[in-house]
Amino acid sequence: MPTLRPRQTPTALPTGRKNPTRMTPPDLSVVIPMHNASATVVGVIETFLGIDSATIEVIVVDDASSDDSLARVRAVDDPRVVLVPLPHNHGAGIARNHGFARATGRYVLFFDADDQIHTETLTTTLDALDASGASVAMLPYRYRRPDSESEEMNSYDIAVWTKYATSPRRLARLDEVPGLLGFTNYPWNKVARTEHYRRTGLRYGATQVHNDILGHWLTLVDAETVLLIDQPLTTHVVGEGGRNLTNRESRARLSLIDALDETYTELEARPAKRRRFARQYWDLVTRVTGWASGRITPEVRDEFNLRVQDHMLRIDLGDFHRIRFRQDAGLASRLVRRAQA
Repeated sequence: MPTLRPRQTPTALPTGRKNPTRMTPPDLSVVIPMHNASATVVGVIETFLGIDSATIEVIVVDDASSDDSLARVRAVDDPRVVLVPLPHNHGAGIARNHGFARATGRYVLFFDADDQIHTETLTTTLDALDASGASVAMLPYRYRRPDSESEEMNSYDIAVWTKYATSPRRLARLDEVPGLLGFTNYPWNKVARTEHYRRTGLRYGATQVHNDILGHWLTLVDAETVLLIDQPLTTHVVGEGGRNLTNRESRARLSLIDALDETYTELEARPAKRRRFARQYWDLVTRVTGWASGRITPEVRDEFNLRVQDHMLRIDLGDFHRIRFRQDAGLASRLVRRAQA
C-alpha cells in the first residue's frame, strides 16, 4: 500500500494583508441537488459538516422547491454551506451542473438530499485518491428499500463489481474494467478529481429523468485511471411508495431516449472512445430500453418504440460489424430485433 500524502494545510498570505491566513481549496465539494427535501436535507448537510478529518464545502442547489427546504438550508449557519437557488425546476442533472460550476474542492461528490453517506469510507477514499492520482474513485453502495430487509446492490451491479474488485483497492484504466460503464448510473458512488473533469467538460443531462446516464458515462470514459475501492460509500434510501422517479410509469419515461441521445452525441464527439466502448454502450441501450418498455403507459408505447428504433439507427456501421463478427454476435442479434420491434 503506498504511503498516503498528508492533507493540504492553510498557507500564509503575504505580509500586510488583512487576513492572517488563506485556506487552500477544500478537500471535497459535495454537490446536493434539492427539490422539496425539507425532511432530510439538513440532516445530510450536517453529516458532511461533522466530518473533521477533511475540509468540506457543501453546495446545495435548490431546484425550485415549493416546500420549506430553502428556508431550512438558509437557517444552517455555517460558511461552508453554499446555497444556489434556481428560479425554475429543471431536474437534478441541471442542478448538479450549476453546483459543479461553483465547486472549489479538490474533489467533488454528487450526492442526493435524502441518502446516507458512510463517512469513514469517504475520508478513506480521499486519502486513496491523493495517494493514487486517479481521476475518479468508484465504490459499491447499499440500497435500502421499504419492502426488503436486504440492502444489497442490484444483481447486475453485484456481478460487475465482483468481477472487477479483485482486491480492496484496484487502480485500472477503463479498458481493463469496461463493464463499469454498464453499472447502474448513480452519481453518488463516485468521488471525482475536480480540475480533471473541469478540463474534460463533465456534465449531467438536461432531462428531468435519467439525467445521470450522461454524467456516469462522461465520468468513466474521460477518466485517465479509475480507482476501485471495495467499501460501500452510500446507502441509497427509497421512501415508502417508491417515490423516486425510476419507479413511476408515465410519459416522463420517454425522456430515457432523450438521455441516450444526449449521451451518444458526446460519444460521437469522442470517436476513439465510441469505437472502444461501443459494445458496452449498445448493451446498455438494449437493457435499459427493455426495462423501460414494461414501465410506460399504453398511450405512449408506439412513440417509445419508434424513438428506440431511431436511436438504434444511429449506430456506426463499423461498430456494429465489430460487435457482430468479433465481440458479441448475440448482442448484435438483440439490437436488430429491438430495432425491428
